[in-house]
Amino acid sequence: MKRFLALLLALAVLCGSLALPAGAVGYDPSTVYQVQASSAYIVNTDTNIIVYEKNSSQQLYAGGLTKLMCAALVLTNYADQLDSRTFQMPFAISDYVYGTDNADMRSGETFTLREALYAMLLRNANDAAMGMAYQLSGNDLAGWVSQMNSLSQQIGTTGSTWTDACGLDRGNTTTAVDMYLILRYLMGFDAFVQIAGSYTFEMPAKEKHSKSFVLTSQNVALSKSSGGKFYRSAMRGGMCDVTAYKNDSGTQSYVSWASSDGETYIFCVMGSPDRCDTYGYANRRPALFETTQLMDWVYGSFSIQSALDTDLAIAEIPVKYSTDTDTLMLYPDDSLLTILPSSSDSTVVQKFFHLPDYVSAPVRRGDIVGTVELKLAGETIGSVNLIAGQDVTRNDLLFAADKFQDFLGSLYLRVVILLSLLSVGVYGLWRLQDAFRRRGGSGKKIRRH
Repeated sequence: MKRFLALLLALAVLCGSLALPAGAVGYDPSTVYQVQASSAYIVNTDTNIIVYEKNSSQQLYAGGLTKLMCAALVLTNYADQLDSRTFQMPFAISDYVYGTDNADMRSGETFTLREALYAMLLRNANDAAMGMAYQLSGNDLAGWVSQMNSLSQQIGTTGSTWTDACGLDRGNTTTAVDMYLILRYLMGFDAFVQIAGSYTFEMPAKEKHSKSFVLTSQNVALSKSSGGKFYRSAMRGGMCDVTAYKNDSGTQSYVSWASSDGETYIFCVMGSPDRCDTYGYANRRPALFETTQLMDWVYGSFSIQSALDTDLAIAEIPVKYSTDTDTLMLYPDDSLLTILPSSSDSTVVQKFFHLPDYVSAPVRRGDIVGTVELKLAGETIGSVNLIAGQDVTRNDLLFAADKFQDFLGSLYLRVVILLSLLSVGVYGLWRLQDAFRRRGGSGKKIRRH
């Protein structure tokens, strides 16, 4: 029951905050940085606006990002048991993931779920993901993967397939849009925000570790002292699909979120080629490099601004049946926050009004009269109700006169008049016929026998 309630709560938070983003402004970063990733997706979580997208529905190998879906399943079912629930690393799992990205979690050692999540999210540890999934599923890894796919679909993903708990299997595929949805879902858990936003974690001493040891995050953008050129003060957390390249090459993907001056963005950069990273470090992080470039572009170019002023009338409409005023001023009932270039203002937003030809008194202040649709760069960013700015009383004499005039010109009256004329005409013909009949009868002679 606890697991079921946790799932309902998590999904309720998710549905209340997103589904898919409702609008896109379609900005292009190419004047500042040419994105080389296969796909990308940047969304402002405050306005739910897509700031940039590139092939965002393209399916790519998920790799280590699979662990985010595994973490989502763990948190959905065990968020209240992260410190109380433990598992022992099986020998079979330790052997299976040997030689891959691990956190030196040795067979026979006991870990809490929180410790395993730290290892997964900071070190991309396959041993943590597989060992935890193996134990929590009752040794049924196939069943665990089935649950991952089921939850993924409930979150809203449409281009993702999960085939193991850690991402070693090449069958794990996902898209930039889906990774946005999964990360946004995970951000609804305080434990995830804390863990994924940490740069280091001290793993306690274990059965085969006489001393504690420190796990360091691969998200070096979090660390001012160690991140070098990668460091960004706005970075809040994230995860790469593989460890940093040193003697290898290929593509990388990075999903992360950043926040500065109260403005939060999710960055999903997928399939960045190795040549992207020009910072010059031995450990290359092409996807994180592109993420930092896009982060600089977003925070250096845009700000959240109000598209409308709720204290400023933006339209007026004729009023009928009132001697108070001939027109009614209309105000937006919401300021509608949107993403605008920092150097511009709300005047770049186009307004399209949807209003009736007139409004009839009486009108109360705050009554919804119509709407205004707002567009930016040709894309609809929202619609706002337009409300009456004042009370308007009705003049009963004007109303009665207008209704009488309407009655005089109504089809009903015309039909009544026509039927009345027809009735008069028929009655007249009948009287004429009756008169002729009487006159003809009076001229006959009466014969007597």
